[in-house]
Amino acid sequence: MILEKLIYDTFETKGEQNKAVVVIHGWKGNKDSFKSIASLLKLSNTTWFFPEAPFNFEQDTSKKTWTYQKDDGSWEVEKPKALLDDFFQSVVFGKFQPNEVYVMGFSQGATVCYEFVLGLKHRFAGVFPIAGFLRDPKGELVIHPEQCNTPILIGHGRQDNIVPFKASEIAFEKINKICHNVRLHPYNGKHKIGVEYLREVKKLIELD
Repeated sequence: MILEKLIYDTFETKGEQNKAVVVIHGWKGNKDSFKSIASLLKLSNTTWFFPEAPFNFEQDTSKKTWTYQKDDGSWEVEKPKALLDDFFQSVVFGKFQPNEVYVMGFSQGATVCYEFVLGLKHRFAGVFPIAGFLRDPKGELVIHPEQCNTPILIGHGRQDNIVPFKASEIAFEKINKICHNVRLHPYNGKHKIGVEYLREVKKLIELD
């Protein structure tokens, strides 16, 4: 089945909804993977969006992926980009201005941040890629000029045994050559989201 719209869940915290956080899960995750983040951060006045990747991992409908390798060896990127663009335009931006929206992505979700979100022609309130990678580390990274005004905080565990820490160093260096609005926040840990990193994310959001 080819999806025409992304499936997603939402969660609203107490208070006037004046900001949004979009959480993009990683490989073999789903829309439920990081709902605990909303409880951990305890942000008020916030609508959380949890979109789900469109493709099944093998035959397991509970595990999703944002891309897959096609028969010719290339990776499917156009369909997920179209679905994500529709999701942001019709769902997220239907309720919030882009500069009220924060985007967080873990692992493959961080790759979505690098290769899709940063290419959008909007200034976001913040973009937070975690434990991610560039599919082509030697290739060109396309960042829309508006995103040079978006705070970007990259997080990565130094002991990550799935995606090496070096992957975030490469992403940081590439972004920093284009814009100077990016910080790299290392933390102790493997392929997970560090608590101290989340504290930094919360500070950035609450400063706005």
